[in-house]
Amino acid sequence: MPSPAAPLLFAGPALALSLSLSVSAGAQSHPFPASGHYAQGYLPSSATAAAAQASYANWKSKYLKDDCGSGYYRVDNGSGNASTFSEGQGYGMVLTAYFGDRTEFDGLWAFAKKNYNTKGLMGWHVTCSGATTSDGGSGSATDGDTDIGFGLLVASAQWGGRYGADAMTYLSTLKTVDFTTCSPTGRNIPTAGSWQGSAACTTSGGSNTSYWMPGYYRVFASFTGDGFWSKAADDVVALYGLAANSSTGIIVNEVDQTGAGLSGQTYDYNSCRIPWRAALDYLWFGTPAVRTAMTKMTAWASSVGIGKIVDGYNADGTATGRYTGLNEWVGGFTVGATTDSQAIVDAFATDFVGIADDNGGYYGSSLRTLYLLTLSGNQWNPMAALADGGAPSPGGSGDGGGSPAGPDAGSSTGGEAGVTPPTADASTGGAGADGGPPTAGVAGSSGCGCVVAERRPSIPGATALAFVVGAALRRRRRH
Repeated sequence: MPSPAAPLLFAGPALALSLSLSVSAGAQSHPFPASGHYAQGYLPSSATAAAAQASYANWKSKYLKDDCGSGYYRVDNGSGNASTFSEGQGYGMVLTAYFGDRTEFDGLWAFAKKNYNTKGLMGWHVTCSGATTSDGGSGSATDGDTDIGFGLLVASAQWGGRYGADAMTYLSTLKTVDFTTCSPTGRNIPTAGSWQGSAACTTSGGSNTSYWMPGYYRVFASFTGDGFWSKAADDVVALYGLAANSSTGIIVNEVDQTGAGLSGQTYDYNSCRIPWRAALDYLWFGTPAVRTAMTKMTAWASSVGIGKIVDGYNADGTATGRYTGLNEWVGGFTVGATTDSQAIVDAFATDFVGIADDNGGYYGSSLRTLYLLTLSGNQWNPMAALADGGAPSPGGSGDGGGSPAGPDAGSSTGGEAGVTPPTADASTGGAGADGGPPTAGVAGSSGCGCVVAERRPSIPGATALAFVVGAALRRRRRH
């Protein structure tokens, strides 16, 4: 089988901006569906481009709003009062860039900049009037901040023009404000936001594992030429191996710089994103230790039964939640299974695709659309796309049908992409200005930066019999 394409590491700012500018300004170079940039992994036959498009249409109609005037767009979190999280704004910028909605992307980016805090990043909780004050909304949240930066790179590959220069400036700020280098391990890890700093390294603060995005960091390294980002990718991948429970592979929501879980931490509405965040590093770059971590977690989920997965677990696999059939959870494990085998990802995806597009409200709908973007083969690596100098071939793995995810996806049928999976190697593996909000919400969880407006119980034969309102802003602790 052919080897996967070598990743573009350390392209450097001059080359990166040159590649970006080479895309004809204003022209869309990657119309959806556009696939062909996965180096490894298995794609399920049922997660088609059409399913992703339908989910996006639902998300866009219900949560993408232009009610603040002046051409601004925001992603509504469903809690009323024109409330928006930077998390949702980041999701929106990634989605509109991949789906080619430039007017909406520009409005989202403008709204993010309108709500910058004093450190040059978007406040984590804002309205049309600016940052909220009761919960320290001006403090940044690193997950949203990182998605915003990645969205700019996708836009650069999609439309060229100014987005590359914007991304270069933004990523410099992101690195300075939202990341820290721990002592004594020397690991580069994300903090929770502009307010946390080196406390992310400690047992009194901790780093949010669902904020780790190693695939994004490798793209940032390629674009900027800054080795900080490639080291950050390697560091968090190593922490996956250290943080994972030895039996289940579960990685709890907050750990210190050694991978030790903080007291009381579980696999929660934050953590359900971990398999998606991690699997992208395998799909794009074939990182062996990511496959090690994700296949262990996938094996545990398979032993439970994907249809029986509930919304919360302790590290040892004992349940803390009670509801099944949720987009955030079933979809997350399905993306993780792209590292495992065709049979497992197909089985998981059958359950996931059958869930309603709007199950889980703002948070569930957003993640469902992002998960389907990935599973359909359409979350292409923007640096690989820029290097190609044009659009990937439409169709191929983007149309589903069990196509492999590798560079020959357009012509192969079934099986794994590119090459045989590499041998697993676990070894690489009170608020004020910018102060952030205090924790509030569901007992036993530290939050996800979203309002979990609906949790749908899975009751055979019942349709919308009951909704349990999360009723609280589920953010991690802020100090």
